[in-house]
Amino acid sequence: MKSSTRADRALWAWLVVGLVLAVGFAGAVAFRPAMRALGLEVTGVASTVPPTLLSPPPSPPASPPIGTGVIAAAEPLEEGPPPAMAVLQERLQALDTTALRAAEGAQVTTAWSVVDLATGEVLSASAADQPLIPASTTKLLTVAAALSAFDGSETFATRVLAPEPGRLVLVGGGDPLLTSEPVDPGTYPAPPSLRELAGLTAEALQAEGTTSVTLGYDSTLFVDDGWNDTWPENYRDQVTPITALWADEGRDPTTRVRSRDPDLLATTTFAAQLREAGIAVGEELVPAEATGVELARVESLPLHVLAEQAMLRSNNSFTEVIGFQLALATDEPATFAGSVAAVEQQLRLLGLWEESAVIRDASGLSRSNLVPAGMLARVMRHVATEPRLSVVMDGLPVAGATGTLRERFADDIAAPARGIARAKTGALSFVATLAGTTVTADQRPVAYAFMTNGSPDGWAGRVWVDQGVGVVTNCGC
Repeated sequence: MKSSTRADRALWAWLVVGLVLAVGFAGAVAFRPAMRALGLEVTGVASTVPPTLLSPPPSPPASPPIGTGVIAAAEPLEEGPPPAMAVLQERLQALDTTALRAAEGAQVTTAWSVVDLATGEVLSASAADQPLIPASTTKLLTVAAALSAFDGSETFATRVLAPEPGRLVLVGGGDPLLTSEPVDPGTYPAPPSLRELAGLTAEALQAEGTTSVTLGYDSTLFVDDGWNDTWPENYRDQVTPITALWADEGRDPTTRVRSRDPDLLATTTFAAQLREAGIAVGEELVPAEATGVELARVESLPLHVLAEQAMLRSNNSFTEVIGFQLALATDEPATFAGSVAAVEQQLRLLGLWEESAVIRDASGLSRSNLVPAGMLARVMRHVATEPRLSVVMDGLPVAGATGTLRERFADDIAAPARGIARAKTGALSFVATLAGTTVTADQRPVAYAFMTNGSPDGWAGRVWVDQGVGVVTNCGC
């Protein structure tokens, strides 16, 4: 009977705690069945690791029967008072880690932190102060910092300027979701497009009698060269060089390959669209200064939607652009160094930064990033309890149901978290991480971070972090 009412009890718990914490918190963690109808479900995103890293074993072993020492954490709760925190600690420590075999000369490290959402009390921890590679859970730090500095309603314009009659400059404003063509009607979200901008520009030119122009482009709002020096070259199929001007995330409209010059690609597309609208455009497309009279503009979606999409899709490029926008908003240079300095600055102001932490990018692609599990869990608690950050919770996938977690939490130990836990995933070679929220069997909402570094078996790492969340969800604490 307990298992059949788990989801109802979990929902009731979120409603109760929402009254205690803040208006909007319950909505931040509630499961949204309308996601499928709106097309928000994604089955995964481009991996930042080899395709086989997270593949299951050819013949996965059957889950051990409930009651064995290996999965004692999955045992049904007995009647009576909920287990003490010591029991939760014991059950997490009992998780089988033998599959996390170390590569030759390497060492496997596991760490976790589980904190009470209402009080911040640490309910269970292991190596929680040890900095480890966080992978994409770094995005939680970036988005939490950005929505602390911004109010979330900000937009970023892509403009067309005319320095003189017959000469145009396409100016990038750092819109990560700008597309070449409009999305299908009814699609959410619906970002602006170059096609829309070309139409507005053609109308303005024709109104003044201009039918022939030259076209340049300005992407200098972001001053870095666009490639983080801690990223290996083989990541170029996973992230586009970061620029203030691109469309379709810098992918070629035909081949979908990421361009090394996304600003030039966007300008080439825009020129073709102007020609289709009846404006003759010179063949030479060169960098130019953003000066002159504004002829047309399109505004990005609000920052809160950009942040939601970055989290939902676990999109590296989108998150890096948000980091650059954060740098500009906090008077840091629009560079990778300025981006991470701005993230650290905001987290310090929130009391969430730990001195042992190091970040080198905003998305988590860098293996030079080092963040303790305790810090990740505390940031996650802040995200879950701050009403202004409810959009971040909206972007977190639900275990076994949506996004990057849709096909996970399948075994007996992890399964209690299905439909209840939300989490941001992280995966690189030798790295598996998970940070999010769940509700325990005694209806206590908690935030957590589980991290493992050093195992070459990506599947085993993913299973271990999922099982950790299943243990927490299935335990009274």
